[in-house]
Amino acid sequence: MKSLFILLLFCSAVSGQVIFHGRDSSIIKIIDDLPSSEPFDTANAYRKVNRPYVYIISDHDLYNVFGFELSEKYRGFNFADYHILGTMQCKQCLEYCQHDEGNINCHRNSCTPEWVWVMRDNKKAFARIPVTVIPEHIGTEFPSNLHLLFGDTLIKAATDTSMTNWYTTGHGDCLAHFNYELVTDKYHPVLLLKEWNYWGGCRAAGIKHYTISFKMPADHLYHTKNIAFAERSGY
Repeated sequence: MKSLFILLLFCSAVSGQVIFHGRDSSIIKIIDDLPSSEPFDTANAYRKVNRPYVYIISDHDLYNVFGFELSEKYRGFNFADYHILGTMQCKQCLEYCQHDEGNINCHRNSCTPEWVWVMRDNKKAFARIPVTVIPEHIGTEFPSNLHLLFGDTLIKAATDTSMTNWYTTGHGDCLAHFNYELVTDKYHPVLLLKEWNYWGGCRAAGIKHYTISFKMPADHLYHTKNIAFAERSGY
């Protein structure tokens, strides 16, 4: 009887934090209190997700995706070590069926696709790609009208076909500076560009263009850029 009581107490303690064991060893747990359907931010119901992977790597992402109320709830999340990934899939399959390990059997009821959010370990999920960050947009393949695409980020093939140029623009104040890190997801065909946007202390707005040159890994179909705002670095 005592053992049963301890077991029930433990189950109650972990309620709402489903532990996942599958091919993706970076997953810590499934987060079940984030929206399973759109719109994620009810104050901006017109916003729709047009990509299969939604990465939350900063407080800035929390606010942009979920709005004020949920971003406040998750304020203090340890983004230095972890991130949140959202994908559209069947939650029951993810929890029980182990399809990613080759199991073809499925639960008895029909699959219900929904947005599933998981907490992942940064070190286990991402592999860093060496890059060269060059001020301004350079390269013979760079379209002359790209400056008209305010805030856009594009990937274009460089002259050397084994290399790729990622053209990006940082938006901040007139003295802001930017650091970049490019990673590949070990379990999904995604390139993720992380931008650290450092406040410069200027009241006026400013932008800076960069070319990020790197060797494109094979079989990566999607690319996304995420921004993390940071306080003045003291440089």
